Amino acid sequence: MNDLLHSRILVTGGRGFIGAALVAALDKAGFVARAGVRRPSSANDVACDLDDAGQIPTAVDGGRLVVHTAYGDVGAMERQCADLLEAMSEAQAHSIVYFSSIAVYGAREGAIVETDGPVGALDAYASGKIACEKRVRAWAEDPGHPERRAIILRPGIVYGAGSRYWIDRLAQRIRAGVWGDFGSSGAGVAALVHVDDVAGLVTRAATLLLADDRNALPRCAVLNVVGPETPSWNVYFAALAVGLGAPALPALDASTLARRAPVALAAKVWRRLGLPGFEKQALIPTGGELALFARKANYDTRAARDLLGYAPGVGMADGIARSLQTKR
Repeated sequence: MNDLLHSRILVTGGRGFIGAALVAALDKAGFVARAGVRRPSSANDVACDLDDAGQIPTAVDGGRLVVHTAYGDVGAMERQCADLLEAMSEAQAHSIVYFSSIAVYGAREGAIVETDGPVGALDAYASGKIACEKRVRAWAEDPGHPERRAIILRPGIVYGAGSRYWIDRLAQRIRAGVWGDFGSSGAGVAALVHVDDVAGLVTRAATLLLADDRNALPRCAVLNVVGPETPSWNVYFAALAVGLGAPALPALDASTLARRAPVALAAKVWRRLGLPGFEKQALIPTGGELALFARKANYDTRAARDLLGYAPGVGMADGIARSLQTKR
């Protein structure tokens, strides 16, 4: 057990929202977790710029497990993953936990299990994740290396303190008065999972992957990761507004949303160009966001429970409270 706890783990993207939470949780559990970052600033950091193939072997060297959360330019995602896997092969690191996404299912609705393929056109992010999943699976199932293991996680909406989009950005939009109850356009399933539950799952995965009997695990497992409560988006937005101490969200009908969506898209493009003005309009939901908020997809997590004993415990109210401790 002592050898297991002293096994070094590299967490790529170790200063990001999810990566930092994983490093903290793994350290707390007694592992030696290193944060792979572009620019190290502490003794716990290791230089691991995934766009610099020369840095990756040094970052991986000496460890047996890599937790891969990092990504930047979606166009570089597959290449970065390939370089990381090559470095792991050279260093004889035998296990990886790869963070994919439920985005790989596309516009699929209804009950979704891990063997389901995508529905509809995929954006570059989802396509990149699928490409990386294929590389991770091929690496893990290489017949010449029976010691290798991979766990591919497909988390839902990961939120918590420091979540740039699902907490901070939403709080900004709610306070700006551009958010509301979107009716049928917000009645889809918010597949929430709090970052603390994700960290607990990864700690459990690390324990199993670094154990002497890890050969009992499948060569490559793909797991949906969703929390204990999946309310509608409208319910989540309303609860977040309450947590922020903001006024009750107004009801916005379909015609209002349809009229505002092109304005939001144009304003976002304007702001991305670095041009002044239209800040509030850029916070209005776009048509693509409303399509997400209307989607009714339920992600089966039995595989995660059966393999890792995954039992998420952070419900929506508790999760929002943890996320907003410094926001009000």
